[in-house]
This record gives sequence, structure tokens and C-alpha cells, in this order.
Amino acid sequence: MTTGRSSPPPARSAAGGAGAAAPPTWDGRQLPELRRVAVVGSGLIGTSIGLALSARGVEVFLRDSDSEQVKLAEAMGAGRPWQGERVDHAVIATPLPTVASELRELQRDGLAATVSDAGSVKARPLVEAVQLGCDLGTWCPAHPIAGRERHGAVSARADLFAERVWAICPVPHTGSAAVTATAALALTCGAIPVRTTPERHDATMAVLSHVPQLVASVLAGTLLGLDSHDLPFVGQGFRDTTRLADSDAVLWASIIEGNRGPIAERVRRLGREFTLLADVLAEGTRDEVVAAVTGAMGRGRQGRALLPRKAGAQALPWGWVGVVLDDRPGQLAALFAVIGEWEVNIEDVGPFEHSLDAPAGIVEIAVDPAGADGLVERLTRAGWTAYRRS
Repeated sequence: MTTGRSSPPPARSAAGGAGAAAPPTWDGRQLPELRRVAVVGSGLIGTSIGLALSARGVEVFLRDSDSEQVKLAEAMGAGRPWQGERVDHAVIATPLPTVASELRELQRDGLAATVSDAGSVKARPLVEAVQLGCDLGTWCPAHPIAGRERHGAVSARADLFAERVWAICPVPHTGSAAVTATAALALTCGAIPVRTTPERHDATMAVLSHVPQLVASVLAGTLLGLDSHDLPFVGQGFRDTTRLADSDAVLWASIIEGNRGPIAERVRRLGREFTLLADVLAEGTRDEVVAAVTGAMGRGRQGRALLPRKAGAQALPWGWVGVVLDDRPGQLAALFAVIGEWEVNIEDVGPFEHSLDAPAGIVEIAVDPAGADGLVERLTRAGWTAYRRS
């Protein structure tokens, strides 16, 4: 995959002229300036795109089958109703089953130079677009990896895509103009464009998005068999694990149906793992149960360690060092100052964890793993309480 790290294009000024920033580039290509963009679909994603573009000075036009959603999106500052004005680019942010038909309509009317979409499944709309006779050259399939459990224009946010990955999924027929316009759209919205293929996108989303949604919903559904007197015992872990269960069921049904093959494969694999674990729990010895549980949790920790801490970046095996800090002003700054004097580069910082009534807390910092043990020793000698996180 290719990641574009360009900054969003600067907001335009009427002055222009000498000294203006150079045009942004991505994947070795210069990106166009998007002056007028149409957004088809005024739900959470479409309205958020409109808000993000409008904040950067782009003229945005809105269209949706629900006129009330357009009115709400317009009132929020996401753009104005589309009356057929010619635009540089149009993005389709409608439910998955309608993407291909919306594309055909846009191309038939000829009001947009290029088109992209924001659907979370890519292969199905491609097949349907071919069946409808759409022009694949002016359309670049895409998917901003962002969202909320809430839906509709009322839930939209201008910063929804900030520092989030925006998958760019061209096919061999996709023209360069469509690809660069889609990347420019992503960057203007504050996102990080990452190039992949439709097939790889769908297989990845099955693991990272679609199956987690099903797991959260199925798990939350088990509460229906629990006595109401037991519900007050719920902890934050259950709430965190089932957060996605609040998502729009109708929207997700179309997404999951559209990517049913890769999802079915992953659900079966997950089911086999749970079945094996259930068999050990029901019939295994104590040692077998301990081995099965520690093995599953160990693999889970290894999997979590693969996740990048920043969108669009590769996960790196940093060495994590924990430091106990007195809960008083200046402690974090003092820690960073002394580490800086030792010329140790801090790669990442975890949250400062402490109880409100505790006199101290813990902050964890990521450094080059080769120097983590040495940093712990130097901090300890300097009077700090430090440890190497396993």
C-alpha cells in the first residue's frame, strides 16, 4: 500500500500571487485544486465531508433523496443544495446498494469531471457499475475509514476525517485524473490517503471493521437473557467491547451483505477458535484450561502490538518505559527536559494515568527498544521511579 503524507492544501485567499504554497503531491503525482465539489448523500459521512471541505474554502453542493437531511446539512454549514452546477469532483456517500446507480446518474448528467465514493465495501459496487455500463475511467472507488455509532447529518463533524486513513482503491481502468482528485479530496478533508486494491480493502475491512461490528452486536445481545437485577454489575470492559452495538442496523445490514464472502470466512474462523476454547473449558484439565486461555490472550496481545498507534503508519516495536510522576505542575515537562538532555528521542507518549485522589500517576513513553533499558537505569539514577513495560 502507498501512503500519502502530504498536508491538506492551504485555504485559498483572494490575494493569491507570489509566495503561494506549492501544489500538494501524493504517490508521486501533483494533485488538482478542488474548487467545487458535489456530495451525494447528506448522512453522517456526506455531511462531514461537506463540513470539512467548506472549512477549507471549497464550494460544496449537496444532494440527497431526503430533502430534510439536505436542509439540516445546509444549516450546519456543509454546503448548499445542488441545482446542477458543474463541479470538479463528486463524491457518492449514499448507502452501499445505491452507489452504482448514483454513479450512472452522475455520469449520464455529465456534471462532474471525476467521481469517487465513500462506501465501506468496494468489490460489490464495482461489479454493479460494470453491469450498469458505467465509465470506470472517471470513477475512483474510495473509503474514508471514519465514522460514529450515531448517524445522520445531525451527527456530522468537520474533523471526522482528521488524521484518519482514506482508502484509495483504483482499478486498472481508473484514470489518473480520478485518482488524483480523490486523493486531493481526502487531503482537503484532513485525512491520510492510502492506496490499495478493492479486493484487499474488502478482505481487510472484514477483519478490522465488519466482523468486530457483528461481535459487538452479538455480545450485547446476550444481555437480553440476563436478569435486570444483574445489569448494575456491568463494568467498563463490557461497555467498551459492545460500543459498536449502537450502530445503525439497516446501514450495517447492507454493508455486511455486500461483503458476505470475506466476512463469512472470518466468522467461521472465529467460531472454530471459540468452539475449541469451549471444548477445553468444558472437558479439559486445569492445566489445559490455563494453557488454552493464556495462549489465546497471548496471541491477542501479539495482535494488538501490530496495530499502528498513528493512522496510516506501520506499527513499530518501540520500547515502552513507564515513569511515576508526582501529580503536580511541571513534572511531565521536567521529565521530557531531562530525557531531551540525554538526547533520547521520544517516539510516542501514552496518557497520564492516575486516580483523582492519588498523589502520583504513571506516564508511559515509547523509545528505541535498544535504548529502553538504559533509559530506565539513567532515570532511576536521577531519582525517578521508572520501569520497562513488558
